[in-house]
Amino acid sequence: MNLPKIHSISKKIVVALLGAFLSIFLLFHASANLCILRHDEGAWYNAFCDFMGTNYIVKAFEIILLVALLSHIVLALWLAITNKRARPQGYKKPQRTKTHFGSKLQVWTGILLLAGLIAHFMDFFFVKLGWVDGNLNFYQQAREKFQIPHIAISYLIFFVVVWFHMRHGFAAMFQTLGLYNFKYGKAIEIIGIIYATVVCLMFAAVVIGVYFGF
Repeated sequence: MNLPKIHSISKKIVVALLGAFLSIFLLFHASANLCILRHDEGAWYNAFCDFMGTNYIVKAFEIILLVALLSHIVLALWLAITNKRARPQGYKKPQRTKTHFGSKLQVWTGILLLAGLIAHFMDFFFVKLGWVDGNLNFYQQAREKFQIPHIAISYLIFFVVVWFHMRHGFAAMFQTLGLYNFKYGKAIEIIGIIYATVVCLMFAAVVIGVYFGF
């Protein structure tokens, strides 16, 4: 299969920008999910889901979000394939580079995230679209699913993978855009770790809170 020739730097920049957009959305998504922990019988969360499902601006944003997600996945895999083709035999001697170990796992964590996202969409987003059967009361559905041990554990593992992907992706984004340097590099790394940790803990708090009946 011959892939269209687009400069690898251009692909990296687009992947970085899409990754930044998706990272911001994850913070918004995690914040909204915290409404599940309110003791209001799901009033806030269901109202939020109803707004997200009926507002035309939000519906347009959902299309943009899905396009961004798919584009990020396709371009990242495309970049990995073209880079692999550029050196099919590998290096004869081990390279002594400072490439972060996370960068070597980025494609693999991305593939795991894709599998997890498909399962997540089957549980929630595809239900809203009517593609699969399910409970349209998303508060109740989340409560039911997160109280099942293997589902709760699966989501927690998924958030660990998200953390690894975001933790490296944050610094890689700055590097790709030419904003990473010796003076600020360490600070960017630390901010990336904090951001990824906060987002993933917010997601995990909902699962743990529901599972233990908080």
